[in-house]
Amino acid sequence: MRGLSQAALVFGLVLSLALMGAVPSAQAQRYPSKAIEIVVSYGAGGSTDLIARAIAQKLQDRLGQSVVVLNKPGASGTIGATQVARASPDGHSLYAGFTTEMAVVPQLSRSAKYTLDDFEPIAVTGIVPVVLIASKNVKANSVPELLSELRAAPGKYTYGGSLGSPSHILGAWLNRIQNLNVTHIPYRGGAQAVGDVTGGHIDLFFGGVSAAKGAIDAGLVRAIGLVGDVRSSALPNVPTFKEAGVSDFDLDSWTVLLGPKGMPANVVELLQRETAVCARRPAGARLPRRPGRGTKPDPGRACIPGARAREVRPGGARACDRDGLSSTRVARARGHE
Repeated sequence: MRGLSQAALVFGLVLSLALMGAVPSAQAQRYPSKAIEIVVSYGAGGSTDLIARAIAQKLQDRLGQSVVVLNKPGASGTIGATQVARASPDGHSLYAGFTTEMAVVPQLSRSAKYTLDDFEPIAVTGIVPVVLIASKNVKANSVPELLSELRAAPGKYTYGGSLGSPSHILGAWLNRIQNLNVTHIPYRGGAQAVGDVTGGHIDLFFGGVSAAKGAIDAGLVRAIGLVGDVRSSALPNVPTFKEAGVSDFDLDSWTVLLGPKGMPANVVELLQRETAVCARRPAGARLPRRPGRGTKPDPGRACIPGARAREVRPGGARACDRDGLSSTRVARARGHE
């Protein structure tokens, strides 16, 4: 009887240990097991932030877990990107990336302690149409009028944009191809720059249509021209720069959803699938569905974020090189962001 009791005790102990070992395994496969954080390297209200919040709300509804957006502006977007690149690859820390910090800044500054290879690609979440807006300090109402006004007063006018951003590159590019002298003022994000154009603190800004449309509709700023081949359905009366005779002036501007390298394959696949569903749904949290309408969602495939970022690199690098940008200049200018 004693032998039977001892055997039963040993069996029970072994079973208990087996069950204890099974609990962590089951927990490890359950995702998400806590709140998911999506880091944005820009202030609230800009195009990247708006897209991240739209995706976060839909992911929260579908996954049944809190999804929060954390704004970490500064250093041309590298603060937030670095934070996620170094985070635990468990899928609970994600990054809403933009052209600036993912494709351009790493080419300009050695202080960017990451590359695209440090991230797990999930999806392209938006293609961002860009519009040039002007403050009350500018008299022009069209691209030709603006070019004439800027040429007549070299050094008088300013444009805003975070360092290495499409806003910055487009301004430097326009300076070069049109022989202008418009001064660049560094900013932390699009919403702040739109606000300062509205207040007349800076004169011009190349911003996302979704971020600038409110100020345009309210008559606080003027839309001068759109970057790209086609007009925006959100601003149907605003011509493109190409329509106005400024050719070879375009830059792909996009947002992506990424995670730290090394995330479990099942978690990456789940996020890819759910992000695609979020972008396709008609009720998709103010994510417009038609080309040119504010921000166009593009759920894409897993490989697209890296591919799209690498495609923009040559153009971005050339534009920055034309402006004489260097690692030293980027680092020095960051103090003014």
